[in-house]
Amino acid sequence: MLYGGSAMLRRDEPPAVSDWTDWDGTVVFLGDSITEFCDLERFYPGLRTVNRGISGDTTGGMLERVEADVCALEPEVVVVHGGINDIFTGVDGNTVVENLLAIVSRIREALPDAQIIVQSVYPVEEFDSLTFTGIIRAVNARLEELAGENGYAWADVYTALAGEDGRLAHGYADDGLHPNDDGYAAAQPVIAQAIKQAIARWERSG
Repeated sequence: MLYGGSAMLRRDEPPAVSDWTDWDGTVVFLGDSITEFCDLERFYPGLRTVNRGISGDTTGGMLERVEADVCALEPEVVVVHGGINDIFTGVDGNTVVENLLAIVSRIREALPDAQIIVQSVYPVEEFDSLTFTGIIRAVNARLEELAGENGYAWADVYTALAGEDGRLAHGYADDGLHPNDDGYAAAQPVIAQAIKQAIARWERSG
């Protein structure tokens, strides 16, 4: 079954080359294992990408390393994703939002021209996920609400990956959490569109 308007991709079929191949800027992806395990070269061909995902990291950990792992690289575009490890360990949803906003703020202070994209927290399939789903939805709603006033673009990957019950749609992960190739392929159009728009904004501002 398909959700969120995203078609599944055969595991041996790479995405089509996007129309950003003539852009020579850098996109840094900051996150946890969901970011680390993504083959950025495959799913975002033609982009100069840097993967700064670390397995098991929390938004607090990302905040501690944002200067070294993002700001020091001086990228034109930053894609931020995190929060599920916080939620799994009982961190309050408000703290997740505050940490992500602090990450955005530090990037903005160091790199005022950088375009920042914040991804939604992804849905999960297992781990008593009906409990987690409510927290995930609340965090995402707050992050979407705060995007404009905090200077970041919102990428709603949650909707592309969630089934009707709000859990991760069956077939998008092999362990109920980390996207497989089909999951990353379903997320790709949402993130790619956000990156294209960010590049356009960066070029206009320059």
